[in-house]
Amino acid sequence: MKKRQLALSLGTIVGGTFLYQASAEASASTVQVKAGDTLWSLSTKYHTTVEALKSVNKLSSNTIHIGQTLSIPSASTSQPSNKEEKPSAPATGSTYKVQSGDTLWKVATRFNMNVEELKRLNALSSNIIYINQTLKVNGSNSASTPTTSKPAETPSKDANGTYKVQRGDSLSKIASTFHMSVSELKQINGLTSNTIYVNQQLKVSKSSQTTRPTKKPSTSTPSTSNGTLNVSQMISDAKRYIGVPYKWGGTTPSGFDCSGFIYYVMKQQISTTRYTTAGYWSVSTPVSNPQPGDLVFFNTYSSGPTHMGIYLGNRQFIHAGSSTGVTIASLDNSYWSKRYLGAKRFSE
Repeated sequence: MKKRQLALSLGTIVGGTFLYQASAEASASTVQVKAGDTLWSLSTKYHTTVEALKSVNKLSSNTIHIGQTLSIPSASTSQPSNKEEKPSAPATGSTYKVQSGDTLWKVATRFNMNVEELKRLNALSSNIIYINQTLKVNGSNSASTPTTSKPAETPSKDANGTYKVQRGDSLSKIASTFHMSVSELKQINGLTSNTIYVNQQLKVSKSSQTTRPTKKPSTSTPSTSNGTLNVSQMISDAKRYIGVPYKWGGTTPSGFDCSGFIYYVMKQQISTTRYTTAGYWSVSTPVSNPQPGDLVFFNTYSSGPTHMGIYLGNRQFIHAGSSTGVTIASLDNSYWSKRYLGAKRFSE
């Protein structure tokens, strides 16, 4: 009788252990969505892809919700490694094999390209890439072949104490370079606004006469400016981050929200305040016919402006969407057209 009881006890222990292990294995293949999670961040954390996550969970979009339980593809049920994987070298001097956690933006940055160039070179129609996919790349692998960079050359003034405006310049940038204030720079050049042009000659010596420069801007390479912002540079900077994931409150290339994206792009040229979408709406001036560089606003989930982007022209705008990350969309899209509030010109 005692032997039988002992056998039953052992069987209970072994069975309980098996059930515990099975439960642990099952829990390792699911994850509960937390605040700030996106399909992209989860796919990176568990060494899988967004498409694999969507497939195994039968998702038709990139939208997930806090508290939602997601299944992790069986190849990635182990806990994520704390070791940072080094990118493998390209298969040849002009190709690269996609690694776990890669995005188009990461690969483009690694090879000194932008996302649009990488997509065009590989005939990609979306931002989706796959592990072990071979991509054509230009340039050298900045992650594997670091070079000693030369110190940036300081823009110089000529013998007459003048400086020729370059693409990407702003009054604040030039004033800082030549240890002046924007007010001083405007005063000695007789400027009444913050608008400057490529190839324009500016006096950058305080001892210079305060007459307006006589040389007109070049007509061969026109540059549109919006206040102190060079619009061409602003749009070029914004497009560099296509594919960066959405992150609530994010203001860096590791993740943006809609207003954080605008702030980061503007910050590349000017010193500005980090506004919310409603804040940008309040400080900007309404325009009836938006021009490239203007801000477009939408009402997506509550009264008033709750989402925004940068107008590119041709009814296109670039923004950081909660389900798409940084991408280009159309004002004529059925979703955005119903939520469009209007356009404004930033005038802090």
